[in-house]
Formats: sequence, structure tokens, C-alpha cells
Amino acid sequence: MRLKELAIKGFKSFADETVIHFNENITGIVGPNGSGKSNIVDAIRWVLGEQKGRELRLEQMSDVIFNGTKKRREAPVAQVSLLFENTKNLLPTEYNNVEIERLLYRSGDSEYRLNGVNCRLKDITGLFLDTGIGSDSYAIIALNMVEDLLSNKESARRKMFEQAAGISKYKVRKRESLNKLKATREDLARIEDLLFEINNNLTELEKQARRTKRYNELREKYRAAGLLVQYLTARSLQQQMASIESQIQAELLLVGQEEGAIRQVEASIEANKKAHLDQERNLSDFQRRVNEILDEIRTLESSIQIKEQQSGMQHSQQMVLQQNIAQLEQKLGNFSRDLTQLTSELEACTQDLHQAEAFLQLQESQFLSQQDEYNRIKTGVDLFQQEKQQLEASLHAQEKTAAIAENQMENLRLDSIRCDDEIRSRSGELERIEASDAEMSVMIGESEAILQDLFNKEEERQNALKAVQIELEKCASDVAAVNRQKDAKTNAYDLLKSMVDKLEGFPESVKFLHHNWRKDIPILSDLIYTEEKYRAAIELYLENYLNYYVANTEEEAIAAIRLLFNNAKGKANFFILDKFRQNAGGNRQIPGCLPALSLIEVSDKYRPLFAALLENVYLFEAEQHLEDISRFPDDISVISLSGSILKANRMIVGGSVGLFEGKKLGRKKNLEKLEAEITKLDSEAAEMNRKLAELRDQQKSLELEDRGKHVEEARRQLAELTLQAAQTQAKRQHLQRQEEELRERIRQNGVLLAEQSDRLAQSRNEMAGLEEKLSLLSGNLVGSDDEFNRASAALSDAANSFNQAKIELLRWQNRFENCERDLNAKRSMIAEAGQAMQVERTRVEELRLSIEQLGVEVQQERENLRIKLENRKEMEQDLSELERSYYEMRNEISELEAKVKMHQRNLSELQSKVNSIKDQKAEWKYRLQTAHEKARIEFHAELETLMVSEEEAEEADLDQLQEKAQYYKSRIDNYGEVNPLALEAYEEMKARLDKITEQKEDIIRAQDSLLETIQEIESTATASFMQAFNQVRVHFQAVFRSLFTDDDDCDLVLVDEADPLECDIDIIAKPKGKRPKSISQLSGGEKTLTAIALLFSLYLLKPAPFCIFDEVDAPLDDINIEKFNLIVRKFSGDSQFILITHNKLTMADVDVLYGVYMEEPGISSVTAVDFRKFSHEIELEEMEN
Repeated sequence: MRLKELAIKGFKSFADETVIHFNENITGIVGPNGSGKSNIVDAIRWVLGEQKGRELRLEQMSDVIFNGTKKRREAPVAQVSLLFENTKNLLPTEYNNVEIERLLYRSGDSEYRLNGVNCRLKDITGLFLDTGIGSDSYAIIALNMVEDLLSNKESARRKMFEQAAGISKYKVRKRESLNKLKATREDLARIEDLLFEINNNLTELEKQARRTKRYNELREKYRAAGLLVQYLTARSLQQQMASIESQIQAELLLVGQEEGAIRQVEASIEANKKAHLDQERNLSDFQRRVNEILDEIRTLESSIQIKEQQSGMQHSQQMVLQQNIAQLEQKLGNFSRDLTQLTSELEACTQDLHQAEAFLQLQESQFLSQQDEYNRIKTGVDLFQQEKQQLEASLHAQEKTAAIAENQMENLRLDSIRCDDEIRSRSGELERIEASDAEMSVMIGESEAILQDLFNKEEERQNALKAVQIELEKCASDVAAVNRQKDAKTNAYDLLKSMVDKLEGFPESVKFLHHNWRKDIPILSDLIYTEEKYRAAIELYLENYLNYYVANTEEEAIAAIRLLFNNAKGKANFFILDKFRQNAGGNRQIPGCLPALSLIEVSDKYRPLFAALLENVYLFEAEQHLEDISRFPDDISVISLSGSILKANRMIVGGSVGLFEGKKLGRKKNLEKLEAEITKLDSEAAEMNRKLAELRDQQKSLELEDRGKHVEEARRQLAELTLQAAQTQAKRQHLQRQEEELRERIRQNGVLLAEQSDRLAQSRNEMAGLEEKLSLLSGNLVGSDDEFNRASAALSDAANSFNQAKIELLRWQNRFENCERDLNAKRSMIAEAGQAMQVERTRVEELRLSIEQLGVEVQQERENLRIKLENRKEMEQDLSELERSYYEMRNEISELEAKVKMHQRNLSELQSKVNSIKDQKAEWKYRLQTAHEKARIEFHAELETLMVSEEEAEEADLDQLQEKAQYYKSRIDNYGEVNPLALEAYEEMKARLDKITEQKEDIIRAQDSLLETIQEIESTATASFMQAFNQVRVHFQAVFRSLFTDDDDCDLVLVDEADPLECDIDIIAKPKGKRPKSISQLSGGEKTLTAIALLFSLYLLKPAPFCIFDEVDAPLDDINIEKFNLIVRKFSGDSQFILITHNKLTMADVDVLYGVYMEEPGISSVTAVDFRKFSHEIELEEMEN
């Protein structure tokens, strides 16, 4: 697969539509800083689905849209597209060209397109899954990512290894399965909680149901005489409701079956997806082999084409060589004619040369005779002249010595003056340095004190921060505890308030009076309050009186009874408060017992009433054996603390304690106390939250007061002052040494000045003697000069004649040599032409043989190509079979998913149907209640469980029915309170228990299936990862040593081999004999080369279709740049490379170079340069010159 084209419009600085073609293996992108180079990389990341603004250097995603300039309006939309050529069928699609596009509008709307069709981001990421292409894949590397890779920031190494190993899809499948497993376990936990709650409540409901059943039997017998008229209507309605109830249960059973079927099909889908992944991997491997055959076929076809081109070129060369041979034969004829003419010219020149030599010998003899006479005269003159020159030389030497001495004396005096000036200058500078040194010592002391103070304050801040954090954790824990208490109290309050408002457990007569009578007349159970541990015992004793109203007078009670009578609402009991008087006697002291009256809280108004009720009533302080109850006297009532036994006057009551016993007593009082406790807890929680907020503010303030930067600044200042002090000390010592050297130099100058003064005086004395001798010698030389001048003139004439003869001889010698040289040149040209003809004829023969050899090779490669084409055809047939199996499995998964959707639709329809039936049931229930209300008004009875036939109603005697009704009514009135919904609640809860138990079994089966799937995925992923890791490890060592040296050490190590899928991966790199403890101790270039070695090791395992390096070569020197370019060129056969660089060597090595520039401020533009247009380096050099 190849990246062909990137199109950008309205993205960041690319306001205009810009298209970049990636037709070559290596493409370079260059440009000045800020021109928009990296925006090209950002565009590629963005269109591949990058969602993090930080990765794109953005504050918010809308910043990718071109924001406008002074001359340009802002763009309405950012639009980027990538075009791929699916050459190796790496993408699972039938298209040869795949284009992905992303658009973002200023309104916030965004679009993804695949080949021009709108799609989801998930479709694009799924298309490129495990291809090496992605917004966060190892195909796109920036310089900062090299450091992230080496420091393993956010597990960067593991992500790259997972991408290269191709296990990303396994991890996605595993994560999906784990999420489903988590949801399944949460469902299972909720079901366990429900089962625990149902089992706890079912026992008590069963007891209540049995009691209700007996009560209903009495009510049925009571109603039989009075409900014959309403029976037919009630029977019809009940039959319809029974039918509806059975229908609801049947539909609920179907709902459970559908839910189980959904879980089973989902488990099958996960198993099929695992098999589908294996098929996908096999298909990918086979496709890779087919692609290798295709590459070999293309290679053979290319080789055949090249060799045919070579054969044609060699034919052309053969014809050119034959033409050259003909031209050389023509030149040989011309050279032979020129050789004959030059031979004649050489013979004539030889005769003229002999005549010139004879004339030169005559002139030479005359010159030598004249020269001997001249030498005799000159010898005498030379003796005088030589002596004069010696005297002049001596005089000049003495003058020079005197001048040197005077100059050196002047230099020594000036040097001494300069030394004095420098000594005075050094002394002033030393004084300033000593003053600065003292000031520097003071500043160092102050800086050390400041640093120590910062250390102390930072330590205090750290200690304070730790204390605040400890207190913050304690306060947070206390807040959580108070909130838990408040939630528990609130739930208890809500439950209790609901019970008080609904008067649960009270007769219908009491409920009626509560809603229709005076609110200031309380019920006895609401007047009393006692501690939790005493409630069951007190309630056991007062059980028969808890439903009594406490009226102030008899008139109030009679008014209530009249109201009940008029509305046929049954009977109620009343205590008349003004009939009770304060009992002054009090209770006796019974060992081991507590008076019940002392254990209750009640207002003074009602205390006489409770004093009468609880007179001589006692509670055990501890549990007693049943046999010990008989030891108490008969005139007192004794109750166990748990309420399990009561002994009263000639009566004992006892047995097990019910779940709800003790819950009816003092509900209103308990409600008030719970409300007060909740209010108190609210206040405590508010205070704690305020304190928690203060502690968090204090923690934040302490964290903001971090003096780490100040400490580092103080350290830096102290180090600078210390360094300045050391530099000042060194400078002072240097100045002192210079001052000593200058004083020593002044002393030596004085010694040298005295020596030069003596030397000057001596030179002047010798100069006076030499001038006297030179004057005497000059007089003797005047007489000898005349004779010497005459001899010199004669010698000059003879020399001129001799020189003219020599010049004439040289002229003829040159002409002879030129003729001889031309003759030799012609002979060489003839020989070279003959050799060239022989070489050309040899080359013609070689070309003939080469053409024949190329013909044979082309024939062999055509035969190989035919075999490869046959192999390709067979493999393509096998590939089609694999693809057919792959798509069949994918269709099967799609069918299973469709089956899940079908079950989900069925489940939704069933649930909707159940709700509809329940609504219909509610309607029939309302009509049945209407019939019951009519029966209550007329017959003072209920119709819930009436089972009487018409024959029985017709045969029944009215008087007997009335007598029976009266008998049963009296029994019902004395029966006590009953939960009328207990039977229905018990049946519903039992059915719910059975249904939930069945659902639990389905969920457990689904959980086991998911666990098996996860185990298979993990084992497959582990094997793939370890295989990939071991291959990358070998590749890493080879590539690392190719970038450094063969002796360098490197390795990749799993931190925890027991958990290879989750553990970190360490990089060991020790180049050039170094032994760094960590990667961070390497130089910038070594780090970069190490990262490059790791990246290319991953490319060897799984080449990315294209790789983008954003200024990765910045830290490398020229030698390492050449290594980098070499390895990029080597890998460019399998992957395209896009290099963003500032390095000239990298620019020179790419195939095509794109320059990014801003011709208009704020608007990026792109232009391309193809280096292959420059055919030879010589042309480049000529261009530079």
C-alpha cells in the first residue's frame, strides 16, 4: 500500500487548497521556522482520527480551522483528505484506491468520509487496524516523541510493540469481553443481593400468609351469606384477572428465555470473533505470500524489459563503433602523407644547423683570447677593490652595531617606562579586586543564609503539608462515615414515615378515623418511646392496646364510634384519659428485673395511663431459662428482654421472636428522634465539609508555596557568587605574579642598558680608524681604472659577436627539434589510431557476445516468468477460497449479531406486552375493587376469596346465613390484625425467586463462556507478542550495531516476563564502550540513533506503508546523518519516507523536495523540486560556480 496524495484546505495556515503528491520513495519537506511544515504532519494525524488537541498543538479542536489574516477572511471549514493506493491489498477492501477525508465546520459539526461516503471514525480506525497506520502509530515520529519513546512516557514503547505485533485487535476484543464480563458479574451480584433479600423476607411472609389464609377462610364463610348478588360479577372479574395473571407469568417466562438466549448468542459471537481473527491472520499471511509472488513477477518483468533495453543500446553502440573504425582508417591515410613531408623538412634543417655550429666555434675562439687580456688587468684592480670593500664592510658593520646599540638602549628605556606604568595600573586594579573580594565574601555569606532560610522554610512547608494531608484524609474519612450514618438514618426515616403515613398494621377502622376524625386524638403506640433493646418486650405486653385511641373524654370516644357506625367502618377501641388518676404507690423492687414504667419515655399528661397499664410489669435484666420463669410471684407480669416470653396473671405467652416485632411501638417518637438525629448529622456533615474545604484550600495554598524554584535560584546565585569569588582570587594572584615579573623586567633592563652603552663607545672608536685607512686606499685606485676601461670595451665587442652566433645556432636547433617533434607526434598518432582501431574491433566483438548472452538470459527469465504466473494463478485460487471462508465466517457473525438484535426486539416486544397486560390487569382490579366497595357498603364484607356456586346460593337459608355471618363476624372482630396482601406478596415473591434463580443460572453460563473466550484471546495475543518481541530484539541488535559499531552492546528486556502483555520494556544501550546506568545519560545524538534503531527494528518486523520523521535528525552530526540517510534509503523499498528536516545532507539525499514558505503572511504555500532532473554532480558544480 502506498500513500499517493495529501490534500489540505482551510487547515491551520493552509488557507488555500494545497495538494502534495507522494509518488516517490523518499520525500523531503523543508522550510524556515514558522512556515507550516509541522502543520502537514498535524493534518495527516488529524485526518487519521486524532482527537487530542494537545497532540495537534491546540487548545481546542476548532483551532484547526484557518483563523484568517489581515487580508484573508477566516475559513468556514477545515478539510483534509488522504489518498492511498491499495497495491498489496493491505486494507480489507475491494477498492484499489482508498480516500479518507475529515471535515470540521465552525458550527462544531464534523464529518468523516470514506471514498466520498459519510462514515464513522470507528469505520476508519477499523479499516486501518493493525496496518501500521494511525494517528498514534509508529509511522509518525516527531523529535519530542523520540524522548517519549526512550523515557517510556505513557507506555510509548509498549504501544509501538503492540502495533507491530498486530495484537491491538486482540486487546480490543479482550477489553470488550472484560466489559461484558464485568457487566455480567455486576448482574450476578445484584441477583445475589436480591436472592438474599428475598430469602430473608420469604420466611416471614410465609407466616403472615398462613395467618392471612386462616383469616380469609373466616371472611369467606362470613361473606357467603351476604354476597350472592355480587358474586356473579366478582366471579367473572376474578376469572379474567386469573387469566391475565397466568398470561403475565407466561410472558415473563418468555422474557427470561429471551434474555438467556441473548447471553448465549453473545457468547457464541465472541467465540466466532476469536476464530474470525485467526482466519483474518491466515488470510493476511497468505495475501502477503501472494504479494511476494506479484513482486517477483514485477521484478522479472522489469528485468526482462531492462535487458531488452540493454540489448538495443548495445546494438546502437555496435553501429557507432563500426563508424568510428571507418573514420580511424581515413585518419591513418592522412597521417602517412604528413609523415613524408616532415621527413624532407628535417633533412634540410640538419644542413643549416651544421653551418651555424662552425661559425659559432670561430667567434668563441676570438672571445676567449680577448677575455684572457681582460682578466689579467682586472686582477690587479680587484685586489685594490677587494681591500676597499673589506674596509667599507667593516665600517658598515661598526655603524650597524652602534645603531643597534642605540636602538636597543632606547627600547630598554621605553620598556622600563611601560613596566612602571603597568605596575601602577596593576596596583590600582589589585586594590579594586581586594575591595570586590571583600564585598563578594559578604554577598556569599548572605546568599548562604538565604539558602539555609529557604531550606528551613521548605522543610516547614513539607511538614505542614504532610500534616494537612493526614488531617485531610482523616476529615474525608469522617465525612464519609457521617454521610453513611446520615444515609442509614434517612432511609430508616423514610421507611418509618411511610409506615406512619399509611398506618401499616392497623385495622381499617383506625385508618378511617385517622383520615376522617380529629388529628389531636393520638393512638397509644404513638405516645410511648423506649430504647431499641426494650421495644420487643414492651410491645409484647402492650400488643392488645397499641391500636387504642387515647380520648380525653367519653364524649370524644362516642363521637368517633358514631362516625364508624354511620360509615360502616368496623369497630375501634378507646382509652378515656380523664378516668385515670396518678398512682402514688409505685412498683416494687424485684431482683434481676427492671420496672417497665422506668424504661419508657412519655409526656406527663399520659403518664397516669401508662402507670395503670404497666403497673407491676417488669423486664429481665438478662435472658433467663424457661424453667426460671416460675420463681416470680403471680401478682406481677414478667417479660424477657428479647420479648420471647411473657408471664402474667395466670397466663404465659412465649416462642420465637418475629422479624417485625418491636417495630410498631413509638413510631412517631422514633420518627421525631430520627429527624433530630438527621438534622444533627446534616450540621456535622456541613461543618466537616467546611473544615474539609478549608483543609483543601490550605493544602492548595501550601502546594502553591512550593519554594523549589526559589531554592534552585538561590543555589544558582550562590554557585555564581562562589565562581565569581574563585575567578577574582585567580585574577588577583595573576596580577600579583605579573607585577613581580614587571619589576624583575625593569631590573634586567637596567643591566642590559649599561652593557649596550659600553658596546656603543667601543664601536665609535673602531669606526674612526677604518675611515682613515679607506681614504688612503681610494687614491691608489684612480690610476688603474683607465687601463681597465679599455680592456673592458674590447671584451664587450667580442662577447656581442659570440652571443649573436649562439642565438643563430639556437634558432636552427629549435627549428630542427620542432621538425623532429612533429615527426614523432605523427608517428605516435599513427600508432594510437591503430591501437584505437584494434580496441574498437575488440569492443564490437564483446558487444556481439553480450547481445547473444542477453538474449539467452531474457529467454530464461521469460520461462521463469511463465512459471511464476502459473504459481500466481494457483495461489489466487487458494486466496479466493480463504477469502470465501473468511467472509462466510464474517457473515455468520453478522447473522448471530442479527439474531441478537432479533432477540432484543422480541425482548422489547415481550416487555411492552407484559406492561400492557399489567395495565389491563390494573383496570380489571379497579373494577373488582369497585364491586368490593359495593359489597362493603351493603354487606360489610370483602369478596377477594369468595368461592360459592349458584346452586349453593339458591339453596342457602337466609336466617342460617345471617346467623353464620354473625358468628363468623364476631370471630373476625376478635382475630386481631392481619396483612391482607401477604398471600399475594408471598406468591409474587416466590415466583420472583424462581425466575431470578433461573436468570442466575443463565448468567453463570454466560460468564463461563466469556472467561473461556478471554483466556483464548490472551493466550493467542501472548504468543503473537512474544514472537514479535523476540524478532524485534534480534533486529534491534543488528540495526543498532549498524548505526554504531559491531562491538557495541544493546538489548531489549521485558520487566516482568510472567506478564508480557502488560509489563514495561527496558532498552539497554551501551555505545562506544560506555556503561551508562540509564538511557538518559547518553548524548542527544546517541539517544536519537538508539530510538531510530528501535523504530527500524519494528519496521523490519512489520513495515509501515509510510513513515513520517519530523526533524528527527536534528540532534545528529554529519557522520550520523549519513548513517541515518543510508538506513532510510535501504528501507525505502518497503516503506515510503516523508522527512521534515533542516539538514542539508538529508535534503540532498531525498528524491523529491517540497519547500514550505509564506509568500503572504500567515498563509502557507508549497513548491516541489525533483533532484533527479540533475543528471550529474558536474552540472551541480557548474551551477554553483
